[in-house]
Amino acid sequence: MIGGYDIRVPENVYYHAELVELATTLGLKSQTAKSLGDAVLQSVEILFLLSVPNDDKALLLEAASLLVYTPKFEHFGIVPLEAMLASTPVLAANLGGPTETVVEGETGWLRDVDIPLQWTEVMQRVLRGMDTRELEGVGEKGRRRVIGEFSKRMMAQRLDGEIEGMLRRQSRPDPWTQAALAGLIVLGLVVGVYMFASGL
Repeated sequence: MIGGYDIRVPENVYYHAELVELATTLGLKSQTAKSLGDAVLQSVEILFLLSVPNDDKALLLEAASLLVYTPKFEHFGIVPLEAMLASTPVLAANLGGPTETVVEGETGWLRDVDIPLQWTEVMQRVLRGMDTRELEGVGEKGRRRVIGEFSKRMMAQRLDGEIEGMLRRQSRPDPWTQAALAGLIVLGLVVGVYMFASGL
């Protein structure tokens, strides 16, 4: 389990402690480390990586059978895209951002966060019920989707199209449209910079 851990955020500290306690309660040996290099993997069943360097993240995504992405109402969620780019299928919440990026049954699975059994069923299917070729097919579809729909070029084309459409609809945008246009431009720049830095 990996994440962007910040000791100053109480939720980070609380959830990490809760997960470690849950692992212990279930009789699973766990370890917490800051990077793969710090981890001692012998006889560890769960490894908690708090803030993972990009090199480690790429390695983990390429080696994973499934990325489990639990945030509810995430605004967009770049993590599922990173996983799909690495040909790793995604299991994510069926609310918010993942519904825009993950195609149910094709590039991954979308499930209700309030029904854990749905998540367990997908995990068991991926880890025990799917053959390698089927799992690789899901991963490849995810990779093609990221490249075809969410690359820098495609995002720039979409942003240009939205801006042109807004300008065509009104010769002089009202204040709300101007604010929305400014927000789109800022969002486009942030996503573009992030994708450029990530190599998307």
